[in-house]
Amino acid sequence: MPRARATTPSGLSRVSQVVGAFRWAFMPLGLIALVAVGVHAAADAVDDRLRWGIEQFDAVADTFFARFELTRAWVDVVGSVERTHAARGLAFIWELVVDAAVALPALGYFEKAERDTLLNPRQTWRALLRRVREQPTPMRLIRPVVAAVFALAGAYAVARMVEGALFVALNAGVVADGLNGPVARICAASTMVVVLYSLGWRAVLRSLQHADEVCLDHHQRRAGPWLAGLWGSALALPLALAALLDTPFWSFFR
Repeated sequence: MPRARATTPSGLSRVSQVVGAFRWAFMPLGLIALVAVGVHAAADAVDDRLRWGIEQFDAVADTFFARFELTRAWVDVVGSVERTHAARGLAFIWELVVDAAVALPALGYFEKAERDTLLNPRQTWRALLRRVREQPTPMRLIRPVVAAVFALAGAYAVARMVEGALFVALNAGVVADGLNGPVARICAASTMVVVLYSLGWRAVLRSLQHADEVCLDHHQRRAGPWLAGLWGSALALPLALAALLDTPFWSFFR
């Protein structure tokens, strides 16, 4: 019988193995970056709403201060520039708080956790979702949902950047002028699908795991699991709703 020839890994295979050895480092960073980009997109969406609310409050305050001689000079203290800066500052602080509550726990993701779930029955999707049904605490219900919305918004933002860069590059005569837009949109939609497939579901899983761990920990305390992560969830939910309403996910298919 002819002796089997030993196969040596190709250059591309070796590169893949080297890169794969560092998945423990760049996968958590990829997850936190994806969610943070989605949170940033949501903060941009509420920026104008915050400015409108500040303008309404300022109008009421000006009406009150204008009634009295001593406070009449305060009417013009806050102008359009100050209202804009205040709205941006509030949106930025809101974004940082939600990043700390939703995005930062993604750093606790470990690539080996996917294999460990087979050995640890408490960390499987089925076990986690069963505890959500049996003990539907606010953190268990809200955190995975907002993480999914932020991951979706983050993937859309990445896809839009790919679409813009590719459209500009294709204008150099690579393809016919009429194909620039369709080709860029198809590549952008494909990018969004790839990002969600590689990172999106992992971000949701990690958020569900983190919420479950915190609720189990609070279950041992006097406060109880219902108060676990309540402020973070309350602040993240409006941002996720704004991202869901203001992000035109269908724009790639127009």
